[in-house]
Amino acid sequence: MKKLFMALIILIAFSVSASAQMPTPFTLYAGGAVSMPTSDAWNQMYKTGFHGMAGVGYKIAPNFQVVGKLEYHTFKMDFGDVSSLSGGTNKLWMYGVDGRFSANLPAAPIKPYFLGGIGMANIKATEIEGLSDLAAGLYDFNEASVTKVYFNVGAGLELASGPAFGLFAQVRYVSIATDDQASTFVPVTIGLKFF
Repeated sequence: MKKLFMALIILIAFSVSASAQMPTPFTLYAGGAVSMPTSDAWNQMYKTGFHGMAGVGYKIAPNFQVVGKLEYHTFKMDFGDVSSLSGGTNKLWMYGVDGRFSANLPAAPIKPYFLGGIGMANIKATEIEGLSDLAAGLYDFNEASVTKVYFNVGAGLELASGPAFGLFAQVRYVSIATDDQASTFVPVTIGLKFF
């Protein structure tokens, strides 16, 4: 069993090394961290949240990629000092496409990049528990699931860590076209880039 396990590890190491030597037009991204609400409504109602993301990039030009991505954000409702209330967590799925432009610095270990894109965002909040019937009626909007268009712009840094992977960190401004006022927040993402 040990020999089989060692043979599998060696096979994986060789395949990663071979794929690192052959240029591929695809890149995989995975990461997450914090999401900070910035619009008046979200900033007053929700605390700083968390998110995770995954994406697949396709290189169109040496310094330009198109990245299809999936993100999940969650924001807990801020009830202040009212400890009898719970729930109201805002759950947000985002599906979109970004254009990603990297600066041409071939010898530098750290490369800045800029991105911008659009997509669809589905917002759904959990039920608020601990409210009277009258107060629960005021928060009915919170339970509705809505899907709206969003756009985002941002910048980041890539750090080459190995032949088959690297680290990245980015900050974006996201605006979702919700009714009355756009819902905006700033996600800070740290993650891994493969290939």
